[in-house]
Amino acid sequence: MSVENITANILSDAKQIAEVSLANAEKSKEEIINKAKYDAEAIRQAAREKVNKDAENLKSRKLSAAELQGRKMMLGAKQDAIKKSFDEALKKLSAMPEDQYIEFLTKEITNVPYSEGTIILNKKDREKIGEKLVKAVNDKLKAEKFTLSNETVNSQGGFVLKSGAIMINSTFETILNSIKDELTNEVANALFK
Repeated sequence: MSVENITANILSDAKQIAEVSLANAEKSKEEIINKAKYDAEAIRQAAREKVNKDAENLKSRKLSAAELQGRKMMLGAKQDAIKKSFDEALKKLSAMPEDQYIEFLTKEITNVPYSEGTIILNKKDREKIGEKLVKAVNDKLKAEKFTLSNETVNSQGGFVLKSGAIMINSTFETILNSIKDELTNEVANALFK
């Protein structure tokens, strides 16, 4: 065999090996490109799903926060309406006609277990009905057990009884505050049915 034939065979074998290597490299390149495309699509899909999930979570949190704020506002409005109802009751008690007011206070005072002492009223009531009230109470008890105090109390109406060291506060504000807790549910039910 001649050198030319050996060279031709080496070149032929090298050419075949190169062609096979190039084909394998082309095949590997295509596999790598296809895997990269597949991985990129998977990453894009995962990112889309994450964005959608994050958007849903954000939407859900915003909706929950808005619902909570709405409930707080509704509760505030209800509490305000209930407070106004008690304020209106206080106004109505304070605006009672004089004869009914004296009768009401007389009944409340004579129902107190300590049926003697000093009656303390607000300044307006002391001047307007003080003496009439003391007379009505003592007449009902058929004894001179109560006197009118020179002191006054800061209230819309009602009275404070002082008998020695004992003081009984029956001002309208105190009476309404004492029944407020038990009546709040009833008032709320009546207002918000």
